Amino acid sequence: MCQRVIANTPKFQMFDLQKIEETEHMIFGADYILIRPKTAGCTLHLANTHYQLRVGQLILLAPFNPFRLSLDQHQKAPTDCDTLHFRLNALGQTFVDSVQFYTIKTMLEQSRSGTLFEGQGISEIHHFLDKMENTFEFSQVLNLLGLLEKLSAMIPARYLANNRFEVNNIKRTESRVHIVQEYIANNLAEQLSVALVAEQLHMAESTFSRFFHANLGVTFRQYVIEQRVRQAARYLVMTDWTIAHIGSEVGFSSLSNFNSKFKSLLRVTPREYRASHIDMRKDIESSRAVEGQIQKQLSDTML
Repeated sequence: MCQRVIANTPKFQMFDLQKIEETEHMIFGADYILIRPKTAGCTLHLANTHYQLRVGQLILLAPFNPFRLSLDQHQKAPTDCDTLHFRLNALGQTFVDSVQFYTIKTMLEQSRSGTLFEGQGISEIHHFLDKMENTFEFSQVLNLLGLLEKLSAMIPARYLANNRFEVNNIKRTESRVHIVQEYIANNLAEQLSVALVAEQLHMAESTFSRFFHANLGVTFRQYVIEQRVRQAARYLVMTDWTIAHIGSEVGFSSLSNFNSKFKSLLRVTPREYRASHIDMRKDIESSRAVEGQIQKQLSDTML
């Protein structure tokens, strides 16, 4: 996998390949995760059980499945394992709910118990995985969909957890994520820090940083910057405030910092963004209509 592009960046909204990492604590990730061991020596810890993974297997985990991976440090050769993270929100709810996607959706719902695939047909899935790269080419989207289609046609060898993971744990995690997102959204103008937000969940800073990254897929700092830029884009369209005032209103320390972060995400300056979207104010009767158009623009631009 060393020859392929590996990254963990919010720009890859649909999927991204990540290097295998040994973790000390259980992860409650917000992505679907497909694990392919390429050598021996990788152990999957799932809820209260653990499994020695073998070459030729595939394990599919649903979001918020508590898991961690450990590596055998005594092997002569390094342990190698593909971990493909992917998410459905980038596809759009209409597509996910379509009849054509039904078989794949059913398979993904069953992965809440941790699905193990092996045996006949697994080589076709490996073929798709071998072609996966973190690039922005549309062929990679088709590659991911082809992989999921082939996987949904396979009969699982087994479900790793006979009983689904405790719903209360999942709900508790989702609730904590919501608390954090709401707090950040309501305090963008403030000097937000890991320590300050961690206090809202009564977590230590290091624990909160791991929790945040595992569940939102980005670092705390990157997430705050993105939310500030998103809110600034809304203000640029919906108000006549000066650009300096908008930057201050969403928490940027200076106009130059605001311009720099805005352009790094949306590839245009705030002034250019306002000029190119000023027509969105015409014939719009409600702020909700403006919000919908801005959200679409931001989503399209950040792909």
